[in-house]
Amino acid sequence: MNELNTQSELQLATSWLAITVEQFQANIRQLKIINTGALLSSFKTQVIGAAGGDELKLRLSYALYGKFIDMGVGRGMGAGITKRDDGYDRIRNGRGQLKRYQRKARRWYSKEVAYQMHRLSELMSDLKGRVVLSAALDAVPAGNVEINL
Repeated sequence: MNELNTQSELQLATSWLAITVEQFQANIRQLKIINTGALLSSFKTQVIGAAGGDELKLRLSYALYGKFIDMGVGRGMGAGITKRDDGYDRIRNGRGQLKRYQRKARRWYSKEVAYQMHRLSELMSDLKGRVVLSAALDAVPAGNVEINL
């Protein structure tokens, strides 16, 4: 029974990761974040199961700059650059705002990951509930069983 449960969890985790990556990529396309396509192709997934079958880990990785796009930051000067340095006026105006680029948060990640994590918890709790129910049914002797709640 435990092996069947582990296989079900692995299948659920693999399917969830595939759907999540599809949704992230759809969000990236919809928001037109495809400058070079590097973010779109940087997604990597991995399902790691423990030897005992007690612990299941999911790993989803992507390019780091994707988080900066989601937050609407980046494309600025390097750390430690001040107004007195050469090249500051070429990129920024007197108020420190970028001349050429407007930073705008494009939320491809934050809302989707919150939804997908909630959905994963629902799916896993449903799977665990079915496993507990089938284990209880297997343990009950044949005949009528009454449960008073």
